Amino acid sequence: MKQFRILSMLMIVLISSLSFVSCGDDDNETSGDFSASIAGVYTGKLKVGTNVTADAYVVTVTKVSSSVVKVTADFYTDNGSENYNVTKEGNQYILSSESSSGINITVTGKAMTISFLNNAGSMTTFTGTRD
Repeated sequence: MKQFRILSMLMIVLISSLSFVSCGDDDNETSGDFSASIAGVYTGKLKVGTNVTADAYVVTVTKVSSSVVKVTADFYTDNGSENYNVTKEGNQYILSSESSSGINITVTGKAMTISFLNNAGSMTTFTGTRD
């Protein structure tokens, strides 16, 4: 009987300690002020195919709202800028726009990559960093 009591106390302690364990902090943000995290001036290289066309190319990202940014660069033909929705997957921000669906823009940390097919059908790529 005494062994049963000790065994039952051990079971209670074991179950109690397991019930106090919780999951760690979930770092996968599904919402937040993503725009503020990526806003800034990015400088880098613009390549058409494998040829560098501009060594000091500048792309500016301006916050419009918590999930929308305005990207300003010379490769936009109309007004020099376009608005993009910002989402986050892991540690990477992805910019998407219905009107510029052929342009892929990602930001990881302070590094930005933009790629698209230009009017001549060549792949154009910008890689730059934010100060």
